[in-house]
Amino acid sequence: MAAKVAEITDAYHFSVRDRTPRRSRDTPSFVPPRPGPVPASLDADPAAVDGVGLGVVPTRRRGIEMRERLLAAALDEFDDHGVAASRVERIVERVGTSWGTFFRYFPRKEDVLLVAGARHFRERVRPVIDAGLADPGRPRREVARDAFGALLEPERSPRLHAEMLREVARFPIRFAAILEDGEMPLIAVLTGLMADGQQRGEVRGDVPAPVCATVLAAGVIFSTLPALAALADGHVPEAHVQAVSGHAFEAAWSGVGA
Repeated sequence: MAAKVAEITDAYHFSVRDRTPRRSRDTPSFVPPRPGPVPASLDADPAAVDGVGLGVVPTRRRGIEMRERLLAAALDEFDDHGVAASRVERIVERVGTSWGTFFRYFPRKEDVLLVAGARHFRERVRPVIDAGLADPGRPRREVARDAFGALLEPERSPRLHAEMLREVARFPIRFAAILEDGEMPLIAVLTGLMADGQQRGEVRGDVPAPVCATVLAAGVIFSTLPALAALADGHVPEAHVQAVSGHAFEAAWSGVGA
């Protein structure tokens, strides 16, 4: 665990912006070679992670609606068949569009999970921390615990949610680029919470806030990942994941709490 914490702490000080350029909007992530001049609107997306573009973020209503329909259909497909056994042809058939349209928005089939994960973080996790910071009467330990609870609470099936979190853990840099909320977003928001807790005397003041945030995140995430994998594979119930994460949080907090 010490090695993992050191690895993540070092990564915290390394800007992923240097490795994950901002994704373009209304520009395809991949366009096959073709002769003659290429209109600017059809240029290949220069923003790529691991050699794969991040996909188009549409700004017009028609594109927004199509991407939302594809996202919903893909999540339904994943829920029905599992991610590995899902098929893009069934997804596009549900929506009534083409393969090219799907891959324009989601260059990897699994990017559906990262987009869903980014939305979950933006709409479910961050608001918990923001609301907690705005409430001076709430202990920061409770806010942190509720944030991890929101992170692990499924919006669809527990198995699909576990698949989503596992994909985020596999590709954190790609996830951060899709989220477009800075480097290591979970540790970043927890750092703000830890710094506030230090000012209130609830978090250890002899350790930098980013390190406290990293210890807390690493303690919960690395302890919970095996349980999430077992849940995604159908071997354990959701209650097992909640129990593991709860024990992991208490153990991690004992190292950062004042």
